[in-house]
Amino acid sequence: MFSKISWTLAIIFVAAAAIQVAGHRGFKSVPTTVKTFENDTVLLPCHVENSGTPARVRWWRDGVLLADSGEPTLLLPARIKMRENNSLEVSYVKPEDTGEYVCQASRPAPWGHVTQVHAIEVMYPPSVHPVPESGELEVAMGDEVDMACVAKGIPTPIISWRSKGEDLLLRDDRPRLRFHADTHDLSGRYTCVATNGVGQPATATIDLRIKHKPEIEVKKNWVHASPGIRAQLDCKVIAWPDAKVEWYFKDEKVPYTSRIVKHTAGSDHSLIIRNTRTTDYGEYLCRASNVLGIRDAVIELSGVANPATFKKESHSIGKTAYNFIWEVDSYSPIIEYQFWFRQFVRGGARSEWYKLLIPSGSNAIGPVHARSFNLTGLAEATHYEGLILSRNRYGWSRPSRLLRFSTEGAPAEDDDGLRVEAAPEQKIMPVVELEPMSQHSQHSGGYTSSGSWPASRTREFCFIQLSGVLVIFTVRIVVGRYR
Repeated sequence: MFSKISWTLAIIFVAAAAIQVAGHRGFKSVPTTVKTFENDTVLLPCHVENSGTPARVRWWRDGVLLADSGEPTLLLPARIKMRENNSLEVSYVKPEDTGEYVCQASRPAPWGHVTQVHAIEVMYPPSVHPVPESGELEVAMGDEVDMACVAKGIPTPIISWRSKGEDLLLRDDRPRLRFHADTHDLSGRYTCVATNGVGQPATATIDLRIKHKPEIEVKKNWVHASPGIRAQLDCKVIAWPDAKVEWYFKDEKVPYTSRIVKHTAGSDHSLIIRNTRTTDYGEYLCRASNVLGIRDAVIELSGVANPATFKKESHSIGKTAYNFIWEVDSYSPIIEYQFWFRQFVRGGARSEWYKLLIPSGSNAIGPVHARSFNLTGLAEATHYEGLILSRNRYGWSRPSRLLRFSTEGAPAEDDDGLRVEAAPEQKIMPVVELEPMSQHSQHSGGYTSSGSWPASRTREFCFIQLSGVLVIFTVRIVVGRYR
């Protein structure tokens, strides 16, 4: 068995060697591939072994005779010359010179004819054009997107893709992109980049448009304004074909005047109201429509204050007390605040809210109003959450973002601080109102309105310190919304 394998391998090696020798038989030169650049000069060798008799050498390309040592009067193609040593010189090479060149040596018997093949590879920078050639592609939402780039160059260019300033992460370099238009976010300009290491990369672009009904983005669905100032309502509309955008107020199209102006910049649409009046307050509709559908977005213009913002300086001031600091943007003076708070237990049932009415303590016109107060009588080592509402002459504001806070000794929580949750005005919930004792009579065991409240519970939240003044409160239970 071993001897058979050995003989087989020997035959393969001998055959391979014979093929290699046959490729060079009769020549001192060896087959050559010359990689060069445009406008260079290339010399292809054809050195025939000396057999004692001169050989006639011809050069061929694609079956066309280029040069013949036996016919010195032969008219040679432009830029081609045959040297005395039978080498072929090609000057000022062009991309079209790329290909195989055959040297044929004719010798008298018994040697006969022998040939040797050389090649020229003219390297040149890449070029690329898009498919479709217009560079524009339009598809319906959900359809397949099929785009490509055709590149030329030597060496063969490698194609990569970019979109929206970022490289597309593909499994391989490919001249063709295919995917489904599942979202309008895939719209935009796609750029293919062809590189081959010669010169600068070449690029081509394809603008993809995905047909879909309008979509509206609103950064502020509630805008605060005071009479006499300038107000601006903004909505961003994304659609293809482009959408027509109109503004509506109280179910009627807004009549545009020198005071109320419609402004458009690309996909951004604005309604500008100069010298705002109280009659301008209300809900406005940004309506976008194209042949594929209609979309609306509501923006409210109001004179009530912006939601309050708790400041980072809010902090615990003892085992049973906490200092709160907040700011409110309002062009009108703040009349009073509501402070809502309750105990918070992660994963536990939500407890009832306690609501405090806090005078503003200032008649400042604004636009920024700041307030601070100390809440005492809290439980030790306990987590709470709270929020603020503000009232000016136009009514109560929307709630602030919730603030998670805790008294000294409470275990740390990852989300202590500001967080977002559904506004409590959207729910009917139990509320414990704390009001000055001077407004009600005090009874043994707590204040009684529609039932009794244990004295121990009454004492749990019994003091609030506002700007250094201590006010004593009792409690009564109500059910309803803030008003």
